[in-house]
Amino acid sequence: MNSDDLHDVIEFLGRTLPFSALSDDERLEVARRLSIDYVPRQQKSALTLTGYLYLIRTGAFELRTQNDELIDRLGEHELFGVNTLLEGNTGGIRVFAIEDALVFKLSSDDFDMLCSRYTQMRQFFLQISEQRHRQNRLILDRDVQPRFEQPLNQSVRQFLHLAPVVGQSDISIRAAAGIMREHRVSSLLLMDGDNLAGIVTDRDLRNRAVAEGMDLTLPVSSIATDEPCTIDVDAPLFDAQKLMTQQHIHHLPVMEKSRPVGVISATDLVRAQQVSSLYLINDIQRQTSLDALVELRHLVPRLIHNWVQADTNPYELDQILAAIGDAFVQRCVRLALLELGEAPMRFAWLAFGSQARMDQTFASDQDNALILAREPSAQEANYFAALSDWVCVALDRCGYLLCPGNIMASNPTWRLSVAGWQAAFDDWIDQPTPEVLLNNSIFFDVRVIDGDASLLEPIQAHLSARAPKADIFLAMLTQTALRRRPPLGFFRQFVLKSSGEHEDTLDLKHRGVALINDLARVYALASGIRVANTQDRLLAVKAAGAIDPELADSLVEAWSLITELRIDGQSHALANGEQPTSFIDPDSLSSLTRAHLKDAFATIKRAQSLALQRFARGHLG
Repeated sequence: MNSDDLHDVIEFLGRTLPFSALSDDERLEVARRLSIDYVPRQQKSALTLTGYLYLIRTGAFELRTQNDELIDRLGEHELFGVNTLLEGNTGGIRVFAIEDALVFKLSSDDFDMLCSRYTQMRQFFLQISEQRHRQNRLILDRDVQPRFEQPLNQSVRQFLHLAPVVGQSDISIRAAAGIMREHRVSSLLLMDGDNLAGIVTDRDLRNRAVAEGMDLTLPVSSIATDEPCTIDVDAPLFDAQKLMTQQHIHHLPVMEKSRPVGVISATDLVRAQQVSSLYLINDIQRQTSLDALVELRHLVPRLIHNWVQADTNPYELDQILAAIGDAFVQRCVRLALLELGEAPMRFAWLAFGSQARMDQTFASDQDNALILAREPSAQEANYFAALSDWVCVALDRCGYLLCPGNIMASNPTWRLSVAGWQAAFDDWIDQPTPEVLLNNSIFFDVRVIDGDASLLEPIQAHLSARAPKADIFLAMLTQTALRRRPPLGFFRQFVLKSSGEHEDTLDLKHRGVALINDLARVYALASGIRVANTQDRLLAVKAAGAIDPELADSLVEAWSLITELRIDGQSHALANGEQPTSFIDPDSLSSLTRAHLKDAFATIKRAQSLALQRFARGHLG
């Protein structure tokens, strides 16, 4: 290697455990002993490990058991080959390249030299080996059930199989490691009496104790995570996955009545959902190029079609689509930042409309924007223009089409500071003409997808303080929401489109779910409720006593039925190679479904009339 190459390798080692614990001169010695190899993607063929320690420079790998069960996924700055070097890989762990990769290789002789020279480094490698051996044994010992798609409304309770392994928070690091080794687990819950005080994981032992050369007689609480995130035992499994992704954690304690009853790990979720949305989301987040990310878009329709066939309820389906959409956005933002460099200030990537409400379908386009922490300079404005253009074009390639109305972050109109967004909402509230609200009501359904979520807080607080008191605004918003009526005429007959491409069909979007979305938005704004999802809004205003409980429940049922019919139709269209739409021929429905659909439309009509009386009385004309 030349001097420039050596400098890059030394920097890489400085960010890679356990070599980061070495001095610069020691890392230079290691760098001179490394060779580099290119490993092409070979998902069907395991690598032949030939007496080397492998350090991943770029790309990704999977570790699998002899039965092809997933043990772990490894990326940049992680390593493999340890088990082979230390014990000849008696567990039969196999390694697969799942992306084209570059790896540094350290020979077995050099590996032995380092282990004999540096006790802490040997302890680190032993810890890695034991962890992977333990994961391998756990999987092989478990009765493996057939892997089917599991509905996301499956509770965490149904997913738990083992009681938690616990220890008191004042035990030593060595004692904690011993308990984990004895029970063959990758985490230990730490208790203060009967209360959960913290959690310590294999990663904590490696990164905070062994790599740092800590005294192993110190209390394990010195390396543990205090007051960890937890989830209720009766929460949906999907909530556990979302929480772990959002908080960047790999172990999640499960609680029942303030007592821990188990732990869910990221490996558990991946193994249980290898062909599900959880696996896809994980795959999206690992892509290192836009071209690779774009390839994943084709998996989404097939995945959702499977859920439709499994009769998963519409709310769950929408949660799946939203989580997948969020993952695409988050990865596109990350790839843009890698190309453009670090942002010059804090920002938040916003979603409006269907993505904010988490009711995207197969045919949804983009509606997004940016919040900036302050007014940008000219140079900063140019950076965020480039970032927005990059992400919006990337999302278009990933299947989220550019917005025909140009409500996108790539439009400078929608890249505003916190104060700028507050002023924009003030303008819409103070000048609520039908045209303004028709074009801008989408902005009142908002959610942060990536970046600094705290930037949205003062905007929502401002909106929550102003909207409930703005009677004229609420009246005009209600009238705008009632510009369309459900397609139900006299004697409860469907009113079908009378001409055009979709003649003799029902528009389930604009004359169905959109009407319920509009009503929920009015009630939420009038009550100062900040959530964006339509069902969550209706339940929140019901809990606040701001809507008749029976009407709220009926609207939720109507929304669910219409959304189910809409997604089902789109799924079947894609399966048949057709363009998905929101139109449906009522003659294709059973008589019972047609009757339920008429009831749903009747509920919307009644809700519209009540909203008009409540919010627009005295403002009609």
